[in-house]
Amino acid sequence: MKPPRFSYHAPDSVGAAIALLARYAGEARLLSGGQSLVPMLNFRLLAPAALIDLARIPDLAYVRQENGSVAIGAMTRQRHVEHSEIVANRLPLLREALGWVGHLPTRSRGTIGGSLAHADPSAELPMTLLALDGSVVAAGPGGLRTIAATALFDSMFTTHLAPDEILVEVRIPVMAPHSGFAIEEYARRKGDFAIVGVAAVLQHQGGRCLRARVAACGVGSAAVRLTAAEQMLERNGLGLEAINAAAASAAAEIDPLTDPNASADYRRHLTAVLVGRALRRAAGLSPVAIH
Repeated sequence: MKPPRFSYHAPDSVGAAIALLARYAGEARLLSGGQSLVPMLNFRLLAPAALIDLARIPDLAYVRQENGSVAIGAMTRQRHVEHSEIVANRLPLLREALGWVGHLPTRSRGTIGGSLAHADPSAELPMTLLALDGSVVAAGPGGLRTIAATALFDSMFTTHLAPDEILVEVRIPVMAPHSGFAIEEYARRKGDFAIVGVAAVLQHQGGRCLRARVAACGVGSAAVRLTAAEQMLERNGLGLEAINAAAASAAAEIDPLTDPNASADYRRHLTAVLVGRALRRAAGLSPVAIH
């Protein structure tokens, strides 16, 4: 398959890229890694008038710690983030999540910002941003604005970024010391998109849950926070009975889709199973306690 004809631009600044977006008035697409966009072009699922390649903008690739958060440039390759010492020490959940993303060639070319802006409902990074209470910084004609993860994802492949905005940075609060965390996922093959994925972060003291964040991907038209399950854990603690109840609540909370990969009922069942596994692991319960 060959892509449709398009104009190609490689600006060297964010301002120049924003000007190009304005010039094409919604008919251009941003190229930030190409791991999803290029196949969609080749299958002619998209036919933009122009591609705006962000790879030559020097200021969009970095990982640094700032004021209690980790800031990641949108064009930072996923493989670089995966092996960042800052991420390993401050955001270990993100490092674990990246191990589930595609295959090595995918992570070597794919970017953090590209995955979030693409907003695939089965992708691990939107789910992880939700679980970590992260946000993104968007640049547009009016300047910069910060969008919380809970306000970023709209529906399948759709975000609340404006057509003339560019996602330029990801900001994630440093995880609290001794936080429990886990990623659990089921896919047909290693590296495939998740049929269901779950991310959990728990701040706990003994059996008491001080703060819970649980998010899922693959269960609907966008990644989602499982707030009812979080509230149950914060109210009832992290005993096995409370975790099982939270897992059942998570399954009831979602509105899963049926597609060729799985039925809605199967996704609901998987959600309960994977939330239970993730919470038990994040809470530090031994494998014996699971049974």
